[in-house]
This record gives sequence, C-alpha cells and structure tokens, in this order.
Amino acid sequence: MERMDKVPKKEVKEEFSKDQQQDKEEKAFKYHLNSEKYSVHCNPSMTVLDALNTSHVFKHEKEKLKNKDKQVLILRSKTQMPTAAVKTDFPCCLIDNDEIIDVNFINNDESASTKQNTDLPLSSNPDMFVTFYIKKKGGDKIQCLLKSKALRARVEYVCVYAHKEEKLKTALKRDGRFVNKMFHKHCALSEFDREGRHEMSQPVKHLDQKIFKAIVLSNTKQPDSQEDFTLSVKTDPDVASDADDADDAGTSQTPVNTKHKLKQEKIPEKTRRRSPRSAPEKIPDSGEILKLLRDQFQGLLEQLKHREKNVKEFFRAEYDKSVQSFSEVKKVREIMRLCDSVCQIRTQGSAIGTGFLLFGRFILTNAHVIEKYSATDITAVFGYEDLDQNTKRVPIKDIPFSFKGKDDKGNHLDYALLELDSVDEIAGYPELLRHYRQNTSNNKSEICIVGHPDGGVKKMDPCFVIGEDNRLAAEDKHVSENISYYHVMKQESLKQKWDFHPNEITYDSCFFHGSSGSPVFDADCTLIGIHTGGYVYKNTKSVMEYSYAMQPILVNIKAKARVKGSVDILNILEGHIRSEVSCTAEPQNYTDVDMGSEEDYFE
Repeated sequence: MERMDKVPKKEVKEEFSKDQQQDKEEKAFKYHLNSEKYSVHCNPSMTVLDALNTSHVFKHEKEKLKNKDKQVLILRSKTQMPTAAVKTDFPCCLIDNDEIIDVNFINNDESASTKQNTDLPLSSNPDMFVTFYIKKKGGDKIQCLLKSKALRARVEYVCVYAHKEEKLKTALKRDGRFVNKMFHKHCALSEFDREGRHEMSQPVKHLDQKIFKAIVLSNTKQPDSQEDFTLSVKTDPDVASDADDADDAGTSQTPVNTKHKLKQEKIPEKTRRRSPRSAPEKIPDSGEILKLLRDQFQGLLEQLKHREKNVKEFFRAEYDKSVQSFSEVKKVREIMRLCDSVCQIRTQGSAIGTGFLLFGRFILTNAHVIEKYSATDITAVFGYEDLDQNTKRVPIKDIPFSFKGKDDKGNHLDYALLELDSVDEIAGYPELLRHYRQNTSNNKSEICIVGHPDGGVKKMDPCFVIGEDNRLAAEDKHVSENISYYHVMKQESLKQKWDFHPNEITYDSCFFHGSSGSPVFDADCTLIGIHTGGYVYKNTKSVMEYSYAMQPILVNIKAKARVKGSVDILNILEGHIRSEVSCTAEPQNYTDVDMGSEEDYFE
C-alpha cells in the first residue's frame, strides 16, 4: 500500500513507544477502606476500578448487600491539591506510587456518571494525559456544576483527566459528571488566584495540575466553533439534571420562548428580511474559458461518479448482509464451543494479549505479544468471561518456536508457539488445529474473531472480510468520512510504509489492544487466521484491521520442528499439512526483518 489512499492501520509511534518501555513497570498504591489501608499492585495501563477489583477485600465490600446498588466513590488527596473525586475509569498511570486513595460508596444517583468510559483509550504513559481540578460550585450564573446530588453532598472538587490533544469541552463532556447547562451556555474555567480564563474551545494541554472554577461568560448559546470533533463523545443532551433545574430557578423567570419572542419584536422588519443580492457582472470574453472549464469538469465528474458507484456497490453488497451466517443458531453454538479454547495471555497479572489452544499442550499467539518476556513470566488464563468467574490459570513451560518476519515467499509472519505446563485443567477443550482446513480461501466474506480486546473479558466480533478488490473502496470511504485527518493518515502511511501482504486477511473490526493472537474463524467455523494488528492513526482511529493466514504459519512451524527434531510436533502437523506444500528446513532467507515498531500491533 504505497499510496496514501490505501491507509490501513498502525499506531502512533511517538506516543506509544514510551508505553512499550513502561509495560513491564508495576504501579503500587494504597486504598483506605473502613479505617484500614490495603495495598494494590497493578499494571499502569489499568483503570483504578480494575485495579481495585484485583483486591479481594474491595470486591467483598462491594458485593455486600448494603453496597450492591451503590456507586463507588474514589477520593484523591495530593500535596498542594484539594481532595477531589476521580471517576472509576481514572488511569492508574496517573496515580503516584504509594499514593493513598479513599474508597467509599454513595447512593446510585441516575445522574452520577461513575461508569467507566471507553471512548478514551488508556495507556501506561502518564505523559499522554493531563489532570486538573474543578470546584463543584461555579460562578453566579452556574452554581451547581455536578449532576449528582450524592456526589455534591460528599465533595468540594472533582479531578478530571484528559488526553493532551483533547479540547476542554470534549474532556468535560466525556467525563459525564457536569450539568448540561455548562455546555449550552458560553462558559469558561477561571483559574484560582490568577486572571487566566480558559474557554471550552481551547486544548487542555496547558491545564495540568491547575485548580479552576466554572464561570459564565454570556448566556448566549456556545458557538459551533467551540465544538471539538477530534473525539466522539457520548452525552445525553436532552436529559436535564436536578442541578440544571436548580440553576434555571435561580436565574430569570421569563420563559425561553417568551424571551425569544421579545427579542424578535425588537428587530426591525427590514433587518429580518434577506438582503437582495446584487446582480453578478458578466466577465468579459469568458466564453472560451467557460468552454475549457466545462470540458475538464465533465471528465472529472465522470471519474468521481464511477468511484462513488464502486464504493456504494461494495458497501451495499457487503454490509447489507448483517453477517447472516453467524446469526444461525447452529453456527453460534459451534463458535461458543470453540471459544473455550481461547485464553488471555498475562504476565505478572496484567493482560498482554490473546492466545488459543492449537493442539495438545501448545497454544498459539503473536510473537510481538510475548517477545519481551521469558516463558516463566507468562500465564494462559482460560475462561475469563466474567469479572467474578473462576478462571483456569495455566503457567507456560516453554516457547519452542517464535517468528516475526518475512519468509521466502513474501509472507509476513508473527507467531509464537507456547507450551503449557499442564493440560489437566483444560482437558476436553477443542484443539483448534482440528478445525483448520488446508487451502481454505481467505476471501470468504464473513468471519468471527474471538479474543480479549482491551485486556477485558472474552468477546466475539462477527465482521466482513474486505477482499483485495474492495480494499481501495473501503479505504476511500474511510478517508471521505474522516477527511479532517487526511494529513495524519498520509504522514503515517509514509512513515510506517503501510502495505498489504499476500497472506493478510483484512476486515473492519472493533478488536484493538489486547486482542493480538485471537483466532479468526470463517462462516463455516473453520480456523483461517490469527488476528495480529491494523493500520492505526490518532491512537483511536483506524482504517482496517488484519490477521495472518494460518497456512504459512503452520508451514513455518513444521519447518522449524523438522530442523529442531521436535518429532511430536512434526507428527501432529503432518496430518494437517500435505506433503506437496513446501516444508523444507528453515531456509537461509527466512529473515527476521523489521516489520515496523511494536506499536503496529494490537497488544
């Protein structure tokens, strides 16, 4: 994919290179609950609530009858900063080592936005975020800032975290705890003890570690220029909170419609009418120029119409089907049975990817998932489908084969075969190699991916393959819908040298970080590939994802097994890869080439 139109995904190198360096670091903090202090050790890329859920004491307290219908309240007290409430999705990387947070439970107010928000991707790199503090009481015209009565009764300040590239309005909307009036009026944040005022349209990168009070600059509706379209923010603008109503009661008693009518009456009649446009003057001797432009325009118009027709036809044909095969009960049951063999790959308790039982005591994942770790650091966790569910944790004994690079046929490979210490706990789980068929077409339209995206519970995503002939149309559609990021896509495509590979299966999936190593099944529940990565820009946006086909991977494993003399593995693979497929000993030109940085993959 050498031209910009073909913009599949990889991740932003500058931002995530630091993340990769910190992946092995551990965050340690304490929480105060019922007059006792407890320690928590977690991955810095986790949320505070996810970290707390690793503590049996916290989970036991949360599940008590008196707290079952309540929300978790987390208070943070930093030196020279006020005690403030943070949301449960607050990133652990922003908490200082050995910091003590207070944990309480408050009434489950419908207006209390304490649910975790997944719109902003978490990272282990604190330099990607800013935090700032806002007092719960604003200026004269907007005193009640928080929707939740329960939250207002317990705190004076709230602590907000945001991505450095976000605009202030986007960050506060995503936070979800603030009244809608704050976004309807022309508001700003006023810094305590300073004269600076920060409007909603301004970026947050200069607000780090500052304390603010919200003020109203004017009662007029915020101009559209203050909207931030860099991130999609889910809000409920039509739902008014009690705090909105309280502020309305304290302002004017004149109904909005009446006020609008009075304003209209003051406007002179002729200013309300549209001003007639002056007649355009004819350009002298313009006939020849006009003819030339018309001739050129016709060719351009035909070209654009042809491309638009191709794009429409592709998406009408592909996406009107609604993944019909995976709505059949028989196939859903089969996929659910095969799901048992999918596991989460962890190290020191933190999720780093996905894997699946390939055969015997061996599981398959991506090489980039485990390349930083030794076998003894890794655990395969089966059955992680619910936070409270008992899981089966099996240590890894050895990593017999691992390869990330380009083979002699131009196929790009990224796999690691891991040997389990024992298979007693997972006896009877399907071996997915038995569901692989050699020479199965990789261009079947419907597939299903099963894995652990975002380091969470097991999920499945039925989606459509974007075949080679349709990739350009898919890319054109994505670019046209995200035209404001065109320059970013172009820069990334040139910098990362985005390209398609012959053994690559492309599709549009919601599986991102943590899903590397997930098995990919076709509409017949046949194993066809291993989900590996995608073409990503702006951290959260992507054009399409990809997996690598199983056949070249199995051929490579077989070649390595023959060289190493691993008779048990060789015998198993012999029955699944026919002899006519070239499985010569590991060739000299199997070079472990640079396939881009680790950020190209979905760890």
